[in-house]
Amino acid sequence: MTIIELPYGNTSLHVEVPEAWLGEVAAPRPVVPAEDVTTEVRRALTNSIGSPPLEHIARRGQRVALLVDDYTRRTPVRQILPPVLEALISAGVAAPDIRLIVASGSHRPMTNSELLEKLGADLLQRFPIIQTGGDEDHMVDLGVTGNGIPARVHRAVLDTDLRIGIGMITPHMDAGFSGGGKIILPGVCGETTVNAFHARQANDSENRLGQVEAPLRLDLEHFVGEQRLLDFIVNAILTLDDRLYQCVAGDFIAAHRVGTAYARQACGFPIIRRYPVVVASSYPHHHDLWQSLKGMWSGDLMTAEGGTLILATPLPEGLGGYPKLAEYLAFEPSKLRSDLSSGRLSDPKSAATALMIKRRRQRLRIALVTSGLTRQEVERMGFGYYPSVEAALQQTVSQLPEQARNGSVGILTHGGILLPLISEIELK
Repeated sequence: MTIIELPYGNTSLHVEVPEAWLGEVAAPRPVVPAEDVTTEVRRALTNSIGSPPLEHIARRGQRVALLVDDYTRRTPVRQILPPVLEALISAGVAAPDIRLIVASGSHRPMTNSELLEKLGADLLQRFPIIQTGGDEDHMVDLGVTGNGIPARVHRAVLDTDLRIGIGMITPHMDAGFSGGGKIILPGVCGETTVNAFHARQANDSENRLGQVEAPLRLDLEHFVGEQRLLDFIVNAILTLDDRLYQCVAGDFIAAHRVGTAYARQACGFPIIRRYPVVVASSYPHHHDLWQSLKGMWSGDLMTAEGGTLILATPLPEGLGGYPKLAEYLAFEPSKLRSDLSSGRLSDPKSAATALMIKRRRQRLRIALVTSGLTRQEVERMGFGYYPSVEAALQQTVSQLPEQARNGSVGILTHGGILLPLISEIELK
């Protein structure tokens, strides 16, 4: 037996795999982190990409919004912000004119302890903190963009003169990569906008993980650029153990594109082939099913046609803020697509995501190993359920022809951030 350590929330599963069954174990490749975070962020600010340096953009008297990502991202915000603030203050911006805005998108608000961990006590005391959510009461209607997305944006963002996005770049299931303009859309937009944006996924049959110019990425960049909502970004690329690898700063498109190349270095893993059985941990995105889907998309890239993907994810928050996802996954695809098109559904973004999952299931079987949902809940959504990874492997591999079992299992240790790279897959 070979023992594989599989991250599982705040702990690990030590999975026993018969040695003959094991094909390859894919894990993020080691990259050398920056020696000092502050020095690396200052370097990025000085060598901004596609934009003048921040200290040349900022001016005395400006009201500044520092947009930061939330608990679902590992961005070291408390370490990145001090050199950013240093640049702003040196340019003449007054500290009382700076506000921190948590770009929550459709996620739940952060708890006090999460805010403390993300921002640190000093920043929490020095600056007002606004969590946006999707509350329509605080949104301003800007009309409809040229690419047909209704633009409702949080008032706190619009009531500023300079908007700076602080985030991270990692492979993303819908937009190809996270970071860049995503801090605005869906980050600080209202539910109407977020729903219309996510509904566009319903007609996309491809797995866009790791595609630099995925259609949804281009949509959000058109939205942000047309409305002039983001003046500068500071985006981190992290190592496997959450240390800063690289930092890019500047124009929200040009700097982002440079950052995606670094993200491929940190998160990409060349694999020799697709496997009939794949075990993927959703780590570090394991809080709820919605976040864990990142591991599902990564596993999809490694799983052979007609194969089985086993997703190991603890889901301490269960379905999180997306209870409708379970309901929609139980719909027949044709009914779900019809109801989504008609506007009858209360949660279009969950419906579009359910359709994307159903497309994955057209080519493979998906099973969950989780302590956060019951067997009944999992099976109602159309997934297989197993009490352990070993039980899942025993059944799925045993169903293969005997001559196909050797080397049949691929492992993704960090499916939530890993980008499998194989020659048959075009990743632009």
